[in-house]
Amino acid sequence: MASSDDDFNKLDTLSDDVYLQLIEQFYEKNANSFAFPELDLDKKHRLVMELFTRVRSFNTNSINLCLKTLRLLTREREGLDALTGSSVLEPLQKLAGLECSKVDVNPKDVQNVIEAEKCMSNLIYMSPAVQKFYSVSGVADAITQRIKETTATKLDNGIRFFDMRMLFLLTALNADIRQRVREKFHGLSYLFEIINQIMLSRSEPVAAAADSGITLSNDDIDYLIEILKTLYNLTVDLPNLTHSYAIQEEEEEAHLMRLVSILRELLLCYGPNDEKQMELQNHIVNLLTNMPKTCFEELLSPAVLEDDNDNGEHNGKNMEAINIILRFLDHRITKSEGTKNAKEALLPVIQLLLIMCQSNRTIRKFCRQFILPPLSDEVVHLPTEGQKLRNKLTRMMTNPSSELKTLSAKLLFVLCKESVDRLIKYTGYGNAAGLLYDFGLLGPQYNANKEQYSSDSDESDTESYKKIRDQYGIDPVTGRANLMRREDPMKDWSEERKIVEVEKLVNNLDKAINHGIIKPMIVDSNGNPVPAESVLQLREANLKSIHHHDDLRASESSDDEGDGGQTMANK
Repeated sequence: MASSDDDFNKLDTLSDDVYLQLIEQFYEKNANSFAFPELDLDKKHRLVMELFTRVRSFNTNSINLCLKTLRLLTREREGLDALTGSSVLEPLQKLAGLECSKVDVNPKDVQNVIEAEKCMSNLIYMSPAVQKFYSVSGVADAITQRIKETTATKLDNGIRFFDMRMLFLLTALNADIRQRVREKFHGLSYLFEIINQIMLSRSEPVAAAADSGITLSNDDIDYLIEILKTLYNLTVDLPNLTHSYAIQEEEEEAHLMRLVSILRELLLCYGPNDEKQMELQNHIVNLLTNMPKTCFEELLSPAVLEDDNDNGEHNGKNMEAINIILRFLDHRITKSEGTKNAKEALLPVIQLLLIMCQSNRTIRKFCRQFILPPLSDEVVHLPTEGQKLRNKLTRMMTNPSSELKTLSAKLLFVLCKESVDRLIKYTGYGNAAGLLYDFGLLGPQYNANKEQYSSDSDESDTESYKKIRDQYGIDPVTGRANLMRREDPMKDWSEERKIVEVEKLVNNLDKAINHGIIKPMIVDSNGNPVPAESVLQLREANLKSIHHHDDLRASESSDDEGDGGQTMANK
């Protein structure tokens, strides 16, 4: 501020014109500042108190200047106590038209309402004391009331945006407000209606009933994101609903199924650019993670016969929404792989796909075709090499983040119908070992959730894969074909020499085990690794493994024959 300490000591003696000049100088100098070291708590308190003493007599433009100046001060945590008293918070609430007893549903001074709401938003975000004050003073109730009464009318874009921003902040910080907005004010219904109205207003008359064709503006998407964030808060603490197969409340079930249906339509909308569209899809995915498993069927719709989009139809269902989520995952991995924010960027969408695939057979089969199509000549490369979604998810299985690698592995495991051998086939034993060890799946394989999956197989290897497998063999550890075959060193040995060398090897191995030099491991009946006590025990374990793989090979051959028609259809 172009002023001395004396200026703060005599603020109350300045005329309105001189005071406004000082305020204007301060604002122009600090418009881009986020800290004000020249203002200690006492000076800031004097400035703010004088501002609200005079603001009652100022005209609209002067009030706007004062509110802009106050907004600058709300950016800094230091000295925030000067702004958290009722003498500041109550006038702000009144200027925003959000007094609980007198909600202004048709504000005249739009810019001043917006500036007051910006100040309130900053203070709510920065100060627990302000959060408590506005929770008690009924700001959330007033916002919900304004939303209710302006659903069918046009409210200024800036006002509706900051209304929703404050409702998001308050519902994020206070569980009681979440319950009140959800139950007393029926907030879910009104927010659903707003989303529908936005999409309806942007749809072309000819394409209004189509699955696509709606293009949203930047302002639309910014507002929708605040709505989606608020809906996330309102649905995050429904313990009897979230991720449970049995939903107790029929009314809540109907609300959430309607929400998923609306989110499906929103997924099909376009943004002004790819970046903005991805931002919207990110918040849709976050909200979908709160939904019960029984609601995901709403993401599907009957397929339209005239639809030329081959990627969006499966088993008579339009899968375009699922297709968009899968492509969103692909884009997210490409963008965040190897970065520090990979966990934050990928966990929600991988978790969502895992829940959907576990709960809905149609979604699982479609995701299986997208992520794990029948193997072909790509088996000459490692499963981690390449830019297909299978390659990217396999790389995630060895990510430093334990949560990310576990969820990625579990998703692939579910897509393989929880078959360990199929998982190893697509990812290689080396990549799958962590999951198999953590879940005790290293022993003789059985599928504890076999009844959850259909008996018909969707396994069908391509001819090129079978040719490579039969000619070179597939290394189960790496998941890659053994193209570099070395010459057999025992090629010219007699049978007698082979027997002698085997006996030497067994004796040396037995001595090494007995003296504790090495501790070879075998897998017990529970799938856990345990030390082998003798060479004989190693031999017995190896024979069991050979018999198991012979049975698996026969099973895969049977699957291939049963899926012959499907293989041709896929081709």
